[in-house]
Amino acid sequence: MVKILLIIPYKDVEDQVYQQLREVDRKDIVIETTHIFGTNHSAIKERDPDIIVARGMTCAALALQYPNKHMVEISMTSYDILAALAEAKRRFAPKRVALCIAGLQSGDIENVATLTGIEIDFFSVSDEAEVDSAITKGLRQGVEVFIGGLTVCQECRKQNIPNIHIKTSRHALKTAITEAVTTAVTLNQERGKTVLFQSLLNNSPDAILSVDNQGRITALNSNAYKLRRLPASKPLIGKNLSSYWKGINWRDSRETLLEAFGSLYFARCSPMIADGSVVGTLITIQAAHSIQKAESKIRKELSAKGLTAKYRFDDIVGVSAAMKDCISIAVKYAQVDANVLLVGETGTGKELFAHSIHVASNRKDEPFVAVNCAALPEALLESELFGYVEGAFSGAIKGGKIGLFELAHKGTIFLDEIGEMPISIQAKLLRVLQEKEIRRIGDDRVYPVDVRVVSATNINIQEQIAAKQFRSDLYYRLNLLNLLLPPLRERKEDIPAMIDYFLQRFAQQYKKPKPALSEGALIALEAYHWPGNAREVRNFCEKATVLNESGRLDTTQLTRMGLQAKTVPHNNTEDRPSREEIVRIMQERKMTNEQLAKSLGISRTTLWRWSRK
Repeated sequence: MVKILLIIPYKDVEDQVYQQLREVDRKDIVIETTHIFGTNHSAIKERDPDIIVARGMTCAALALQYPNKHMVEISMTSYDILAALAEAKRRFAPKRVALCIAGLQSGDIENVATLTGIEIDFFSVSDEAEVDSAITKGLRQGVEVFIGGLTVCQECRKQNIPNIHIKTSRHALKTAITEAVTTAVTLNQERGKTVLFQSLLNNSPDAILSVDNQGRITALNSNAYKLRRLPASKPLIGKNLSSYWKGINWRDSRETLLEAFGSLYFARCSPMIADGSVVGTLITIQAAHSIQKAESKIRKELSAKGLTAKYRFDDIVGVSAAMKDCISIAVKYAQVDANVLLVGETGTGKELFAHSIHVASNRKDEPFVAVNCAALPEALLESELFGYVEGAFSGAIKGGKIGLFELAHKGTIFLDEIGEMPISIQAKLLRVLQEKEIRRIGDDRVYPVDVRVVSATNINIQEQIAAKQFRSDLYYRLNLLNLLLPPLRERKEDIPAMIDYFLQRFAQQYKKPKPALSEGALIALEAYHWPGNAREVRNFCEKATVLNESGRLDTTQLTRMGLQAKTVPHNNTEDRPSREEIVRIMQERKMTNEQLAKSLGISRTTLWRWSRK
């Protein structure tokens, strides 16, 4: 809300003033009126207006006393002066008069003197002292009549000196009020822009300030004060930037790393351009920890979209000493940030271990990004891992794309089938591991990344190195900690637990009864060598649950499912149980030879022959 204070020049024009004001219909402007004699400004201080409308000497005096206020003068026109001179000639027929007006130049009245035939002395007056001086000097020079404003006339009346009061025309009043209202509207708009601008600045989490081309501060937000631990009342506008922060080079548009109060900050300087010319510099200062916090939030949001680990060590089914030993080692690996290489046949649970290591680590709240290095062609794998900028190659997404290493920042990236990675990309991966930074395809900038790498392979990388298909230096970077996952055939005691787990899981999933295994079926399944390891067990249990209608699973149904040749071997088949397996089964299950032979669907003689062989 803008406040206008209109100082009525004299009582006779009061009605004219109010009539003009009634025509002003603005809810965002307040107009008040008052009378001021001479240059008394006590009423100005009390009302604290934004715009002052006054005439003559009062206007000139107030402009000096309140340089920061908007002043609108009620002008004395040539017509007003001519009218006063005509009245003076009619009433007093003087030969010489004094014209006492603030701000009027002597050259402006030469034509007036010629027209009236009266000699005119000009006196520029701006306060009561100058009025007294003008009267004294005028009388000494032979002035017969003094012409001026209310202050001049009142002083002349005290001394019984002839005087003529210059009246203000209706047009001059209307012009001044219109100008004051227009100024108020503009001031309201500028204030709105200023409030908006300051709100934008103060709502920014960063410290923002601007300087002119001499390095003087022209604007700053509340965070700029807080950052330097300065009170908001401390005047900084107009001060040199070096008095605020010496380490900022405002002429350099690059990012600068600064240190203050034991913390790190990034300062970014951007030139401000108006009409094609640089008019100053905008400086943004951001705390390093806030950047890290923002990155962390982004990573967590990305995790919520799927970049998160799904398994933990409790999800790994295994009762064997070998599997318990692997879990124990992996738990210890999870407590450190070193890279881990998981080695094992297909289906041994490498991915489960990778997920579990991440979940048990101090990076558990950060992204977990998995990528199969064998599933993507070389060109696509590179862009997926490291990202690219817009226009880097034909078909690149507008705006570019962030790579998986950047998505995994602060978290873990799981590189499955690492042994299948093309040799050309291995060199770039090695650089990432060494330098902890990536360069997007087509970009000239590097981006720091903090990523733990867990990789997995089911092939012999040593043979790959010998065949020049895998870099030895990369292998040693990935193989800081390694874990060999044994195949299922080497830990057969895990088979019953895994079968029971998956049968229960799929029974719930398909809303069917869990099949009960006969002794013979369980023995046959334990005797099977499971080349697909846990993955094959899972597939078998799902199929068995879907196909089973009786609620029971025996050797006959195994045969129907295509497992006869593998689970119920005959004569020379390589899959017949060994003597040690037969003895172990008999001991663990406390079965007689007759019971075991019956469960396997063979005669006691065949069982004896197998054990002897």
